[in-house]
Amino acid sequence: MRFPLTIILLLAALTLSVVADSPRPNFLFVAVDDLNDFSGYAAEEAGNFLQVIYPDPEVRTEVASRLTPNLDRMVRRSVPFTRAYCASALCGPSRTSLMTGVAPHVSGYYLHSKNFRTYDALHDVVTLPQQLRAHGYFTAGAGKIYHRSLGDANGTDETDWADARHSWDTWVNHAQGAGGKPGRYAPPRGGNMQFGRGTQPLKKTGDWLTADFIARVLERGSARTSARRGNLGPTRISLPDDQPFFLACGIFRPHLPFYAPPEFFDLFPTEEMTGLNRENLDAIIADLEDLPAGAERFTDFRHGKLRAIMDHANEIEGRAGEIPAWRAMVQSYLASVAFADACLGRLFAGLEKSPRADNTVLVLWSDHGYHVGPKYHVAKQAVWEKANRVVLIINDPRSKLGHDGEPRRQIVSLNDMYPTICELAGVPLPGPNIGRSLVPLLASADADPVRRHFVFTYQEGNHGLRTATHAYLRYRDGSAEFYDMVADPRQLINLATEPSRAADVAHHDALLEAWLADPVNNQ
Repeated sequence: MRFPLTIILLLAALTLSVVADSPRPNFLFVAVDDLNDFSGYAAEEAGNFLQVIYPDPEVRTEVASRLTPNLDRMVRRSVPFTRAYCASALCGPSRTSLMTGVAPHVSGYYLHSKNFRTYDALHDVVTLPQQLRAHGYFTAGAGKIYHRSLGDANGTDETDWADARHSWDTWVNHAQGAGGKPGRYAPPRGGNMQFGRGTQPLKKTGDWLTADFIARVLERGSARTSARRGNLGPTRISLPDDQPFFLACGIFRPHLPFYAPPEFFDLFPTEEMTGLNRENLDAIIADLEDLPAGAERFTDFRHGKLRAIMDHANEIEGRAGEIPAWRAMVQSYLASVAFADACLGRLFAGLEKSPRADNTVLVLWSDHGYHVGPKYHVAKQAVWEKANRVVLIINDPRSKLGHDGEPRRQIVSLNDMYPTICELAGVPLPGPNIGRSLVPLLASADADPVRRHFVFTYQEGNHGLRTATHAYLRYRDGSAEFYDMVADPRQLINLATEPSRAADVAHHDALLEAWLADPVNNQ
């Protein structure tokens, strides 16, 4: 049951009055690369593929407790958004849209072969940290926030991938990820589709060192790192005493290759993955039968990461090797998620020990989702639900509200971070923005949605429109998919060609067309 409008407005006003009575907030802005909805707190949300991997509820609960314990503890006193979506299921376009407020189909930034400021539509755009910096914030960070973690404050648009010249007072080029070596089932011709046990202790990995560096900055106000990547740029971040800060930290795992310290593999024995079996693999293949022509190239059935894994398994063990190979890849992904969570634990500890903790808002997000089998696909790069659903949590310690851990199931997007942070900071938006402030949702899980729908795009002409109840996917060739996300959260039954659903399909197509024509006002 939703609260009456007067109650919602009163709660929002209370939130804003608490914020208004506080000093300008600091922000800890944390990105985790390729983290899908497997996080323990979301394991029982409708459609979560963990429910297929671990069909026994007791086993699944136990696995979930091992997977993201640090994130789960933070969620219990934060606001988790369980229906949050990215603008594009690829690192560069997703992050660029979040940080600029511009939709991919407007900017033309569909891939990330070159830096976003080399595009005419984005050359002079004002990014989120740039806008905060212009209004009195100190901005600093390390790790993957834009597509690449390397910045060059004295360079050019082509070389300054982290936007060090415009977005940051201090940007540190930092080590990332973790070392490892391919396991038995990792395909030798699979490109970066490599997975296996790591070769570094946890506290020697790049991601741990990144998290530890930012944690020490929070604890001490100033810290230096010895894990700088290359010889370019500063090695120290010092928070000023007379400015609020926006401090960013990017964790690279669970991005490929799926390498993590060995102890994280031990948390996920493959024999527990009883749902990864021949029957379910055959069901996934059968699920491809109702895909339209435009969607077929986004599966791995003929080529792609899952095909490379299966072909290699057949080469070394025959057909019997396919299920063990699938399980080994999933084990490596889960180990990488747990490894990222350990790094987050260090970061959260630093925040809790910080003398500014009571005035620091945590915003944590993943840049897109990730398939580990559905639609015979292992990757992001698609407009299906698994590729576009993301992790998003906000913790504002200044407010007496918004600490209930109650899931917000309204449709939201990563693009909503820009206007939300600006509103909390008391900073105006620099211009039109496709985001919507989530401040009303911080007050109550029963607040009215801030948007009716959201559109995500993968490459030119391929779009997905998500409402609270349906998903409409339209491809460059005009072919489409339409799913009832209440009855069919795993997107198994494509209704796009059902005569009885023609009016629904036409309605959602019109919503998509309106968004594409004017994404700022038609959502």
